[in-house]
Amino acid sequence: MPFEDELGDALRRTGEAFRPAGGRALVEGGLARGRRRLARRRVSAVGGVSLAVALVASSALYLGGAFRGDTADGATDPVPPAGSGHFKVTAEQMKNILQNGMERAGIAIARPKLQGSGSSSQAKAATASIVFEDGWAGATVTLSVRRVDPADKSLAKLVTCPPKKGSPYEECTTQPGNRAVKGYTEAGRAGGIKKWAVTMLSSSGYLIELATNNVKAGNQEAPLSRNPRMNPGKLRHLALFVEGSFTTAGEPNAFGSVKPGSRAEPGDMLPILKSLLPKRLEVYSEGGTGADGHVVVVDGKTGDRTYIEALRMAAEEAVWTETRPDGMKVAAVKKPGAYPGVQHWQVDTFRPSGLSIQVSAYNSPTPKSLKSGKELLITMEELKAIAADPVWITAR
Repeated sequence: MPFEDELGDALRRTGEAFRPAGGRALVEGGLARGRRRLARRRVSAVGGVSLAVALVASSALYLGGAFRGDTADGATDPVPPAGSGHFKVTAEQMKNILQNGMERAGIAIARPKLQGSGSSSQAKAATASIVFEDGWAGATVTLSVRRVDPADKSLAKLVTCPPKKGSPYEECTTQPGNRAVKGYTEAGRAGGIKKWAVTMLSSSGYLIELATNNVKAGNQEAPLSRNPRMNPGKLRHLALFVEGSFTTAGEPNAFGSVKPGSRAEPGDMLPILKSLLPKRLEVYSEGGTGADGHVVVVDGKTGDRTYIEALRMAAEEAVWTETRPDGMKVAAVKKPGAYPGVQHWQVDTFRPSGLSIQVSAYNSPTPKSLKSGKELLITMEELKAIAADPVWITAR
């Protein structure tokens, strides 16, 4: 097996075994510093040998200290068992996941009031609710997360709409990704209390349920509007955020459960994306959060610009065209952009460990801009190389 493959396997095993210890802030600080060091080393590396040394060195740093899961008294936390039997999340983490997800879904939140309950067993659901102001009095969103076996056939009915005749729902759609979106009016009264709900069964072993309604928080009698203010699309986005906030081992990750208001470490994605760009490309502008990173590269002669983005999530309906020896699936597509002449190239990868990376590019300065040049400044093969690089395993 080539050294690069061995290194990728080692990093994958390390990522799957990682479990934050009690000193969360210390761990996150160490990871952030490690990522920055990794990005600097990656940029300055010369050839594959230098890259391999940098990755091994960074892995050794993690394994030598906080990444190993050492506690303050020197004891070592046990690694969670594999499968769907393990579940451990605190009430505070649930509240953080819900509020962070609301903000990522594009909901204006003011004066939020949160409640939550954690769970330490598969049999008990963890919950959270938020009451927030958005200019039309207080609205409520509730969240429930339960650890399940995704192969349990009895769960299928929860994500499948019943026949229309006799259905309790006025609206119901069964969607790809094991999701059902439901809308109904309580007691069947015209103009009554309308509820929208999303139920999602994730392949990583979670049953996620979200709901909201069109009444003021604490008042279950007088609807404020015809429909809830958080529409089904935003609920679906929120459900995907919740799914991405939990590991396959049954615990929340720092991405979703970080304290609201604190920015995720930009080093997660952006420096790694920049380090993997072909050296001929000149970066015009950049940006990102803990879950994504993007750059705009420019042709110094013509001024043509290309937008390149990396996300920590593959497309829901990716058509896998390639399966590599290490089990990683790859999908590459070319499709039209939002405006005439704009090309959208996209590469999705999915690793057996559960890590998903998507890299997209447009021959425009943003995904919603007019074209800037006839062709992209990067090739499809280069996008594939970026998306499939094993260094992404360190950006978890």
